[in-house]
Amino acid sequence: MARVKNNILLTGTTGAIGKDIVYRTFQNNTFSGKFPDMSNVIASKNQTKSRKHFAEAVAYAKSVVKNKERSGKNKTGKGNALYLAAIKEWLARFKPVKRAKLSIPTAVRSALQKLSLTESQLRAVAYVCQYQQLSNGHYQKINAVSKATATRHLQELAGLGILKFNGVKGAGARYIMGSRIAKK
Repeated sequence: MARVKNNILLTGTTGAIGKDIVYRTFQNNTFSGKFPDMSNVIASKNQTKSRKHFAEAVAYAKSVVKNKERSGKNKTGKGNALYLAAIKEWLARFKPVKRAKLSIPTAVRSALQKLSLTESQLRAVAYVCQYQQLSNGHYQKINAVSKATATRHLQELAGLGILKFNGVKGAGARYIMGSRIAKK
């Protein structure tokens, strides 16, 4: 990769010229090089999934901009801002959910069978069995629920004696295995 020095026109330049030359800037130094050949690169499953998810967001954003143009409401010239906002909205609203792979020990599972717990609450118990503690934020992530729902579910589990609250309020609040399960 060639380094560009003392060239007023190219210093700080980034981007490509056709499919031949690429300019990159790293730490205030500009470099030029050959356009990368990505034809032999095979995307992983996660990359393919992410690309598909982003393509859906782009399609949604294009439809939003097109509808605004048809209605005549987009005469301010801020179509790009609308487009980017629509992509951001789609990605925030339709996040792919990653479920944690957790298992509950058999002794704990048999103790919980008598209680009517939801799948989310069982996942929380499995998380505590594996990691010894659980926060509201972790509950939200492993179950893809809101903060209010997570708080309500954790309070129900604490009320049943399955989980025990550490007494700290706010960001430091954690739940550990309660006496109802720990004894079994």
